[in-house]
Amino acid sequence: MKIDPAKPYAVITGDFIGFSRLPLQDRQNMYALLKKGGESINTAFPELMPLPPDMFRGDGWQMVLANPIPALRAGLYFRAFIRANTSPTRADTRLSIAVGRIDYVPEGRVSAGDGEAFRLSGRLLEKMDRPRSGSMRFVMNDATVSPQLDALVRLLGAIADRWTPRQSLAVSGALQGWTHKQIGRLWNGKISHQAVGRHLDRAAWPAVNHGVEVFEAVLSQALR
Repeated sequence: MKIDPAKPYAVITGDFIGFSRLPLQDRQNMYALLKKGGESINTAFPELMPLPPDMFRGDGWQMVLANPIPALRAGLYFRAFIRANTSPTRADTRLSIAVGRIDYVPEGRVSAGDGEAFRLSGRLLEKMDRPRSGSMRFVMNDATVSPQLDALVRLLGAIADRWTPRQSLAVSGALQGWTHKQIGRLWNGKISHQAVGRHLDRAAWPAVNHGVEVFEAVLSQALR
């Protein structure tokens, strides 16, 4: 991956919640699920992720985003993907989003990359081991913007904690700007527009959407 040293990137570092308690088959399938999730992100948001996500240390994973502005949108999308595709075990993931410079990323090995964004993201995820530290967090080297966006991301993470698989599926479509009709096609069977709307309402989508839009506007302004 060719790195522009003057450009900010987003690095998202995460781990699967309760990985050791998952059934053996589910643990074995997590790498394949991570790869499918990465492919799904690149389908939903073309060219956002220049390299596939990488798994490390058994339950940890990492991804690099070429454009940091939609980092929260991509993080929520990935979390919704995991929650929608691991029923009935209800696997989930924590994640820390960092924005900053990158020094290098070896081809095909995102987790072997280094630079400001990698370090900030990894350190924040380690702090998230503490009780009640949230399932989604944000950090960047800006003493004003970083704590504000971290609070917003943490609140949206708390909302995502409650998503059911069906709500997650609906949100994954809504994050792409899809209509209810388009979202309904994600179901194998027939589902009404009204049912899609109910899933989105129960997932607190209007509040989530507002939060994502605020995040993107504030971060865009901060990076100018």
